[in-house]
Amino acid sequence: MSQAKRLGDLIKEFSRQETVSDKLRAYQVVGEWENIVGEPIGRNTEIVRVENGILYVKAATSAWRNELVFMKPAILKKIRENYPDSGVDELFFI
Repeated sequence: MSQAKRLGDLIKEFSRQETVSDKLRAYQVVGEWENIVGEPIGRNTEIVRVENGILYVKAATSAWRNELVFMKPAILKKIRENYPDSGVDELFFI
């Protein structure tokens, strides 16, 4: 039979894992993606996932993907300036 744990102990144990707040800060960038990149790019891209500080972005076409590769430094700069606690420090275009 397993032992019951105190709520405080469970919270401490949970907080040692990758925190929920870290993930929420990263997903703030997802919610603001169109504001970050602008409406035309926002319409032609889709955020696939955020994992280990990498934002995976699917482009509608290879032409859009190439455009994003050229814009990557500017996009990362905006993310770092406007969402410094997001933990997003890399973009990967699909």
